[in-house]
Amino acid sequence: MVEDGQVYEFKGFRLEAAQRRLLHNGQPVPLKPKILDLLLLLLQMHGRLVEKEELMKEIWPNTIVEENNITVSMSILRKLLGEDRNGRQFIETVPGRGYRFVAPVKVISAEEATVPETPPTVSPAVVAADVETREPPIDSLAVLPLRNVSKDPNSEYLSEGITESIINTLSRISKLRVLAPSTVFRFKGKDVDPQEIGTLLNVRAVMLGRVMQLGEKLIIRSELVKVADGSQIWGEQYDRTLSDLLVTQDEIAKAITESLKLKLTLQDKIRLSKRYTANTEAYNLYLRGRYFWNRYDKEWVLKGIEAFKQAIAIDASYALAYTGIADAYFRLSNVHASPLEVLPKAKEAALKAVEIDNDLAEAHSSLGMLRVYFDHDWAAAEREFNRALELNPDLPLAHQRYGTYLKLMGRFDESLAEYKHALELDPFSLQININIATIHFLKKETETAIAHLNKTLELEPNYMPAHFVLGNVYIQEKKWEEAISEFELIYRRDDEAYLALGFLGYCHAMAGRRAEADSLRNILKDISQRTYVSPYGMILICVALGEIDQAMELFERLYVERNDWLVWLKVSPKLKHLHSDPRFRDLLRRVGFPD
Repeated sequence: MVEDGQVYEFKGFRLEAAQRRLLHNGQPVPLKPKILDLLLLLLQMHGRLVEKEELMKEIWPNTIVEENNITVSMSILRKLLGEDRNGRQFIETVPGRGYRFVAPVKVISAEEATVPETPPTVSPAVVAADVETREPPIDSLAVLPLRNVSKDPNSEYLSEGITESIINTLSRISKLRVLAPSTVFRFKGKDVDPQEIGTLLNVRAVMLGRVMQLGEKLIIRSELVKVADGSQIWGEQYDRTLSDLLVTQDEIAKAITESLKLKLTLQDKIRLSKRYTANTEAYNLYLRGRYFWNRYDKEWVLKGIEAFKQAIAIDASYALAYTGIADAYFRLSNVHASPLEVLPKAKEAALKAVEIDNDLAEAHSSLGMLRVYFDHDWAAAEREFNRALELNPDLPLAHQRYGTYLKLMGRFDESLAEYKHALELDPFSLQININIATIHFLKKETETAIAHLNKTLELEPNYMPAHFVLGNVYIQEKKWEEAISEFELIYRRDDEAYLALGFLGYCHAMAGRRAEADSLRNILKDISQRTYVSPYGMILICVALGEIDQAMELFERLYVERNDWLVWLKVSPKLKHLHSDPRFRDLLRRVGFPD
């Protein structure tokens, strides 16, 4: 890295390269050495693109570094600069290439620089007393994935399942913000600094741990670290058996609450003591089911359903296992199976979960989703989502699903508020970031939508839903070639992503290439003779070609099979011009949309 004795000033910040310190309004900002090096390099190159390869070469020389290290370090730097506050932006992401420092920078040579007066020294005793009296309570926590140190990879479900269970238990405490599993699982298997991760995730404490399974023996080692100073708040090792798993998780959750000196309400205590099954074998199967469900692919989701069913066979009153079945069948719908084949099973499971435990937030969240997609009973759906959030105000999936409900109803500002709440609890969720981008797309706030999508692709370049929404943004901007590139990319990565062919045909038709659009429609028709294909792709091609009668016939097929895309009828920009057609208005009414 280039030696530098200059001073850089930008928006209230001052980086003194020679002293290796960053000030904000005259006050020191603590930075780890690598984060400071990263900021200095960006400032030295301000206004110019810094390629990822150059970053790795300059910041991590002679070190084997994953690209994810850059992403995490950049996120930490952005958080420290307060980039998310007040809409300020310091660092621009150039997808697939690198970063550019875009805020105005004033460069002062070492000779010209006047060092600001250092704040007066205060005796350690006074500082300690001040910290004791004014230090904020630890009211936020990230439970990082427990490391599976067993030699058996089949034990992986245990490390994930225990982590998720501890998170779910602690999230029942009303005054404790606990980050969602999908955010913390991004750091699975990585060597992380708990202070850096805590800063990045904006939490005051981080729990780390490891789990080892030796036959029936289970060893869990965990510790709680304060982000402010890196000190250990609590640590313990549990030498137990698999049959003690439920008790051990309860002990860990209790130890954390006591170590954080949380004042629990009576309701908190009731929620913490609640168990959804007393049978360890059923619980183990539930953990397996969620582990498989999180893998998304059809074969994994089917394995998840089987594990949930086995759990219910052991404990017929296991409400959480029923919500697992509901969520799994819903995941198959419209992608791997006809909605009429799987959604009735999902609804039956969700209703059973609510019947068993009317106070289970997850059950009401799942039922609300099915009230939308299967029943088209929008009023009942909203009641279910409100009930879920009343029972657990910090359940990210409930906020996310309610946000989707509001989006589909055209209540975009309310929807955005729900998504942002979900993002506070699950800041690294790719899907929530996509949801926020979709709201900006629907509000025709193109630049903001693209910025969110680029940040998502920075986290996961191969996340196809981001490319899907980006393709739709390009459609809205009439950038047909760019849109075509996105949908072609999706189909190249997954040759079962048949819907991408429909959007591809729509783009060709809108660009005036009727032959290409017809060809893609014929391909979809041919594929549909062999396997399930959602008719929505063919509808889009018909709409773009002006074949409205054929489109309306296909819409009826969509309605008969309760296709997921029906819920988009009200807000889809591609269908706006159909709202004057009496047949389309009648369809909107039948899907339950108010006039």
